[in-house]
Amino acid sequence: MTELRLWPLLGTCSRRAILRRTKKFGHPYTYKPRGDLIIRLSRQTGLTYAEVFSQLLREREELLRDRD
Repeated sequence: MTELRLWPLLGTCSRRAILRRTKKFGHPYTYKPRGDLIIRLSRQTGLTYAEVFSQLLREREELLRDRD
């Protein structure tokens, strides 16, 4: 189980983007976090850019797995 360290720091639109599975007409949605979001989170947490990016993807996998 991954600890959700970044989830509480996200805004509403970022949370919705992480939880989104499909685009319009059922096409798969690939999550790509915005660069300014990653920079903001890296400043707040003290993690590097790559660490924040990988942590967001791990948290997304965990949230989508729990949602099923």
